[in-house]
Amino acid sequence: MKALVLEEYNKLIYTDWPDPEVAPDEVLIQVKAVGICGSDVHGLDGSTGRRIPPLIMGHEAAGVIIETGRDVKSWKKGDRVTFDSTIFPLNDWFTLQGM
Repeated sequence: MKALVLEEYNKLIYTDWPDPEVAPDEVLIQVKAVGICGSDVHGLDGSTGRRIPPLIMGHEAAGVIIETGRDVKSWKKGDRVTFDSTIFPLNDWFTLQGM
């Protein structure tokens, strides 16, 4: 796949990146649009210390599910989705409330 990678601080490259492996409880999304926000800008220059290169930039995105893990029941191939790629458990209070 192609990705915008923070190769080192203040150096972005558009390059090939290995395709991710889909875990049983995950989906693979073909990203159609992505936003670059303030936290990405701070990640670019290394000022936050939270983003350690090499790293694919852009964490607010929208796209289409192209693969689902064997345990995924609520989503299917072709579903259009939007997401923030921050990783968190799907059984937390906010998710269970539909937030």
